[in-house]
Amino acid sequence: MQILKTLKYTFSIILILLSLVSYSQKREWHSLMVGADLSRFIVPIVDNTRYGWEISGTYEFMPDVFAKAEFGTQTTRFEEPRYHYHSNGAYTRLGVNYNYMKHIDPASSDKLFIGAMYGFTTFFQEADNIVLSSSIWNGIENASIDRHWLAANWLEISTGMQAHIIQNFYLGWSVRFRINIWQQNNPFMQPYYVPGYGRAWSNSWVGFNYSIYYRIPFLRRRNNTEVLD
Repeated sequence: MQILKTLKYTFSIILILLSLVSYSQKREWHSLMVGADLSRFIVPIVDNTRYGWEISGTYEFMPDVFAKAEFGTQTTRFEEPRYHYHSNGAYTRLGVNYNYMKHIDPASSDKLFIGAMYGFTTFFQEADNIVLSSSIWNGIENASIDRHWLAANWLEISTGMQAHIIQNFYLGWSVRFRINIWQQNNPFMQPYYVPGYGRAWSNSWVGFNYSIYYRIPFLRRRNNTEVLD
């Protein structure tokens, strides 16, 4: 239910932003870029306790200024000698990027950008086969922590690039510096990993994305004429 609420709030915010963007455009259209984070498929190879996916959408509502939304999910699951841990949740990031490539090479179709985003997530965690010391059962007692829903939000400052490879396809990477704003904790067990953010016990975290993008061209109205953007 919490993930459904996150999706509902995310789509509501995106619709509001698109409405504001459409109003500010005065009927002038630009391109939409959709992407998928390829690094999400590499994470399970490096760390087999985590897996998930992430998609993004970017819309140029002013010259070289892009509204961006990212949505993804993450599952963390591992077994330790003293307990088994499982968490899962969805996250959303909303923000703005600025492309400053024109200040370096005005003729280039590549993009260099800096940006800022706000991220939030709802996720659950649970654990079983927890081994506790007990004076009754010869020093060993098995326990479990029931599923508990949590939430968190954070800010991101990012930089990166997108390189034009063929037709409307781009490859890009970004580095994000994340600052924890607020995080809900379970009184019985601190979260291990916050979806979309990073390690739960860190007030700041550095993330990395490597994505493929497809640019969807639109017809743009300019001086009562229509041209393909």
